Amino acid sequence: MSESLKAGLRPALALALLLALPSVWAGETKKQDDAAPCIEVQVNGERIPAWECLQRKLAPAPKSAKSPALPEAERLMRQPGNQLMQYNLEGTRQRMGDAFGRSVEPQRPAR
Repeated sequence: MSESLKAGLRPALALALLLALPSVWAGETKKQDDAAPCIEVQVNGERIPAWECLQRKLAPAPKSAKSPALPEAERLMRQPGNQLMQYNLEGTRQRMGDAFGRSVEPQRPAR
């Protein structure tokens, strides 16, 4: 290559490197933000916690993709037992009260 061609490529190469570096630095700063401790400040004897930092650390991780809709059968299977009218021993004991095991008449009538 001729010296004039090399001299013409240097500024273009330098510009390309400068444009590529901020994206690398941005990824590193995000990791540093997640790992950085939350710092509390004390001013005139009053303690001031870093609420924004704590909120950011305690926030749930963002979901990248929306969860697919469940089929009707799967949705029904995931319902709690009391919505499916399944037997619940503790619920029966609560409703029957003192009469549990001694009588068929519940102490607390059905609603």
